[in-house]
Amino acid sequence: MSAVVDVTIPTDQFALAETLDAVPEATFETVRVAAHGPRGMMRFLWASSSDLDRLDAVLREDSTIEDATRLSSDGSRALYRVTWRPSVRLLIGIFVQSNGSLLGAMGQADRWELRVVFPDRTSVSETYDSWRTHGIDPSIRRINGVTDTVHDGGTALSPCQHETLVEAFRLDYYEVPRGITLDALADELDISHQALSERLRRGHRNLIGTTLCESPTLVRHEP
Repeated sequence: MSAVVDVTIPTDQFALAETLDAVPEATFETVRVAAHGPRGMMRFLWASSSDLDRLDAVLREDSTIEDATRLSSDGSRALYRVTWRPSVRLLIGIFVQSNGSLLGAMGQADRWELRVVFPDRTSVSETYDSWRTHGIDPSIRRINGVTDTVHDGGTALSPCQHETLVEAFRLDYYEVPRGITLDALADELDISHQALSERLRRGHRNLIGTTLCESPTLVRHEP
């Protein structure tokens, strides 16, 4: 069965460690494009920083990059086309060889968080073992079935969060004025007021993280 995997890799074992060390508040996020082979993966990156000129200068000197071209910028955000050096392409190629496809990735000062879809769990194990062989210490945070991911629209909602948000919408909780109070909604779902409040908050956060921000790193996988 196909699997969607959320994996964390230390920045200093993957890419842009020098850039993120020099500009630790910066973040990088992949642009979702169809790509085949390691050279095409993670080719376009959105970079966010309060000092894009500084980021631009250190990025071009990063030892994991052969070439970086700024295509556009808007305030504190810039779009880059990047050509990775062989060391990074090798690590990307490991999951490509196992027929894995990158759904999204975000880089921060201490870690990269990737979401990859694999044809089966054997491919996940092969990729994990191969990364370890090449000196990478990946941390797999979540393995989900593709069916579950598609069923929830790629929102990474837990089943409880999905049920709660749908029921809240059905009972007009989001209408102005509200058609049902939080206490009444909690009674309908047979859970406590506090549990409902936390479930709604986590569900809203996951929806924002995976639809508006398109970022796996923003997702929290609590019930």
